[in-house]
Amino acid sequence: MQDFLAYTVLGLCLGSVYAIAATGLVVTYSTSGVFNVAHGAVATMSALVYWQLRFGWHMATPIALVLTIVVFAPLLGMFLEILVMRGLRGTSEVTRLVTPVAVLLAINGAATWIWFRKSNRALVPQKFFGERHINVLGQAVYFHQIIGVGLSVLIAGALFVVLYRTRLGVTMRATVDDRSLLMLNGGRPDRASLASWAIGAALAGLAGVLLSPQLGALQVFALTLLVFDAYPAAVAGRLRSVPLTYVGAMVLGLSKLYFDWVSDAGQRWLVLRNLRNAIPAVLLFVALLLLPQDRLRGAVVSRTRERFKVPTLRQAVLWGVVLVACVAMLQSLMSGSAVISLANGISLSLLALSLVLLTGYAGEINLAVFTFAGIAVIAAWQFDVGPTGLATKQSLSVMAILLAVCVCALVGGLIALPALRLRGLYLGLATFAFGIIVYQLVILQIQPLHFNLFGWKFTVNLFSTGSLTVPRPNWFGIDFGGQRAFLMLMTVMFAIIGVGLIALRRSAYGRMIVAMKDSPAACATLGLNITRLKLGVFMLSSAIAGLGGLMWAAQRRTLPNNADFDGFASLTLFMIAVVGGIGYVSGALIAGIFLSLLSVVMPNIFAKLGSDYPSLHWLFVTVLGNFTHYVGPAMIGIGLGKNPSGIAQQVMDGFRPLRKAPVATAAWVVSLAGLWLLTWRGVLSNWNFALICVVSVFLVPRLIMSVFEARFADEERLVAGEDLDLIGLERPFRASDRQVLDTALGLPVTGVPHAPS
Repeated sequence: MQDFLAYTVLGLCLGSVYAIAATGLVVTYSTSGVFNVAHGAVATMSALVYWQLRFGWHMATPIALVLTIVVFAPLLGMFLEILVMRGLRGTSEVTRLVTPVAVLLAINGAATWIWFRKSNRALVPQKFFGERHINVLGQAVYFHQIIGVGLSVLIAGALFVVLYRTRLGVTMRATVDDRSLLMLNGGRPDRASLASWAIGAALAGLAGVLLSPQLGALQVFALTLLVFDAYPAAVAGRLRSVPLTYVGAMVLGLSKLYFDWVSDAGQRWLVLRNLRNAIPAVLLFVALLLLPQDRLRGAVVSRTRERFKVPTLRQAVLWGVVLVACVAMLQSLMSGSAVISLANGISLSLLALSLVLLTGYAGEINLAVFTFAGIAVIAAWQFDVGPTGLATKQSLSVMAILLAVCVCALVGGLIALPALRLRGLYLGLATFAFGIIVYQLVILQIQPLHFNLFGWKFTVNLFSTGSLTVPRPNWFGIDFGGQRAFLMLMTVMFAIIGVGLIALRRSAYGRMIVAMKDSPAACATLGLNITRLKLGVFMLSSAIAGLGGLMWAAQRRTLPNNADFDGFASLTLFMIAVVGGIGYVSGALIAGIFLSLLSVVMPNIFAKLGSDYPSLHWLFVTVLGNFTHYVGPAMIGIGLGKNPSGIAQQVMDGFRPLRKAPVATAAWVVSLAGLWLLTWRGVLSNWNFALICVVSVFLVPRLIMSVFEARFADEERLVAGEDLDLIGLERPFRASDRQVLDTALGLPVTGVPHAPS
């Protein structure tokens, strides 16, 4: 009994720190409507700043605390609110979720760049007052923990009073409820939002400083995940109630300590030794399932700024053929390392296709794409080779891939069943929690797990040796073991699946899932089965993710047990897919290529420039190379609010003039083909060919537009800001308007009609 009480005391101490972090999330969400996924990153950066001030520069503890929690963290919160979050007004919930993900990756990347770039430095923070403690029920409770308990009670009470008993709190909550009405009543929503982000960031900074001594040595992603443990408490309070959040934090802290008590600090059940790390994710999943069911809502298309156009099936097939031809031509010119980089990008694009269907078409969110990649590898491993491991196989069989795809579809359906009642942010958090649970309990599992399912016995301990080798296919007498052949196989797969998705989007089923995204209430009123639609699209998306995951694993060849399965890779891919254009198949292609380009190719280019120009080594390598490697992908996501429809829409808008001048376009394509032939024959260097192609992509559409300016004048004016549905109301109908409307609708333009009188 004494041990139980002692662990209870420690659980309350841990829960108090979680309460501080969770109430910061509640303040931010309840006053801005944005779930700050970057809350843990703000805590991590604040903890590192405190370490630098206190132990790096040897400032006094009170001064370091004030500069970190009262100055740095609030300024960081206000900086994010002004430069990032204000640009999210009028965007969809997906965009409002992706942008904080980009902020998280940017802050963590900057922290790694500043403190851990050169080596694995050991940054060891100390507790307040060192090892001084008091004994409570025979258990040592440090002064550091007592301070956390006292601050959590004080902060929870103060925030409850501020939010519900003061004019500032009412203004902060009204900002997210009805911004326009608040302004009509003399409120200043910008100031209220600024105050909420400053308070939330300060609480995140305080939680980071209090939690950091638990790690022993500071680690960027480890501390970020430690603060993520507070998310279940915030969800328990429905991201609005401070008292319920505080209770949820206490339950969370007690759960982790009681597990330590029952399992002897995780040593009793070696087979589930990672369960302690998965407890917050399990509680988060349970808390989400216990939330009241999401109400069916009406249409919201008019309130958001995202717009996605659907190409015709003929256009999709044509562009699929063009993609395969272009990749075949390019890979014949590329070096081995460049082919590997391109293949990595295509494999990531295959994974991103699952998000185009689920998020772009159906409006649902999956933040565990790489988890399904891991499940696919497990299924193929069990079917194809059993306990001997894929390393003993020379190829990946067709049956193993089909089984992996079916297993992923089944798992996706099983996850969708309890999550059918969730939507938007809550669904994203549920899938992210599922990914962490699988990562902790399956991927990181070293001790073998034995199962017997319908007479089929199998064992799960994929990474018992620390890594796993995945072979490539050898189908129908064609060996895809070579890098170039495998690249072409993945490209053909991407083209076929992409065309299939567009055909599905233009079918009756595709119209139903898009209608479900726009207005579930209207779909239910018309008799559509919303549950069946969600379940079907989840299973199909999971199957595509499984196929893409197997190809990604085969491209990587050797997978360590921490190879992108921890959840952050899924967040990164989701972010880049939305940036590329989540409603377009081409957006998935852009996402994969960008992710490979920014993480590998660009740093290598800057490294080469640094070696060629030693006097500018500091600029190319130290500044541009490191910035691109650590922060580059995230900065693209941060700018999403300015163009929520993604890069694919910008690319299509940029190439629109080519459709108006087919002769000039054909001449340009023939010229590029001629340059490729010269490069292939060795007359022109690869670098010159690449430079000419890049420059022509930017210049040719603009030159065509300037030459044929009259053809684009009316269309450009309409695209620039005039709504097509206002033609005839705000101004007379013109002869050129019909051409613009026919082009936008994909109808044949036969001629310029006479304008009606």
